[in-house]
Amino acid sequence: MDYTEESDRIVVRLDPGDEVLASLETLRDDAGLEQGFLMGIGAVDEVVLGHYDVSEQEYNEERFTGQYEVTSFLGNIGPDKIHTHIQLGDENFESLGGHCSDAVVSGTFEIVVFPGETSLTHQLDERTGLDVFDL
Repeated sequence: MDYTEESDRIVVRLDPGDEVLASLETLRDDAGLEQGFLMGIGAVDEVVLGHYDVSEQEYNEERFTGQYEVTSFLGNIGPDKIHTHIQLGDENFESLGGHCSDAVVSGTFEIVVFPGETSLTHQLDERTGLDVFDL
């Protein structure tokens, strides 16, 4: 992983074999990033997608392997949690996506992080079972 800090953003490049969420945790620590929002594109060959079942209050996850273009990667970084969603396209131009629990870079992965001022700590929402922003 390489990154550069600008006045209002951090530009990140991940390389083949980098684990996306682990790299973002390292970035958070190394750059002293307390909170922010992110977006990115790239390519992965392994990803764990989740779908949250509100009625059961649990994530259903599945691991996918193959060559995927990352057409959209969005999320937020807080001091206690990194929360991301990902949209992928495969070689047949079919797409899949969901909550991203893990992903491994196959080619490159380019992310822009926009640090913010509002603390993005989380608290449990009893109605949904989700960790939500504690605003």
